[in-house]
Amino acid sequence: MAEVIIRRAGADDALIVAALHLQSARGLGLPPEPGYLDRVADVWLSERPDRPTWIAQSRGEHAGLLEARRIRPLPWPGRPDISWLHVGVLFVGADHRGRGVGRALVEAAIEWCRTTDVKWIRLAAPDAAAKEFYERLGFTAPGRLMEYDLRDPR
Repeated sequence: MAEVIIRRAGADDALIVAALHLQSARGLGLPPEPGYLDRVADVWLSERPDRPTWIAQSRGEHAGLLEARRIRPLPWPGRPDISWLHVGVLFVGADHRGRGVGRALVEAAIEWCRTTDVKWIRLAAPDAAAKEFYERLGFTAPGRLMEYDLRDPR
């Protein structure tokens, strides 16, 4: 099995993030769109502090991406100031599936959350296979969204 390297995306990775987003969209059957890479890169760069993103590399190639949004509710009396993470995109390239890339990306996001005020992760599982994948990683489905509660020691 090829080594998987996960790293947090930085400002210099804007076009890599955009290209992986495009691969994900194309994999879902969405048509190409002129200027898409620039649009994604511009939005991602302007919102990067609240859009933690991880890039996976395997076999010298960009193998996948996990892009999320950190949600910080306004303070409220009696409620601790905590955030949650919404995973918007988890994508693994077709040539890299079944090699632990998705697991490594999710685990990197969980570890990052443990170093912040993020107390749970939420995401939508698009199908039964995705739901099973997330359940193997410790997510539960208390409602329509899958959830990983970092307040629950594992």
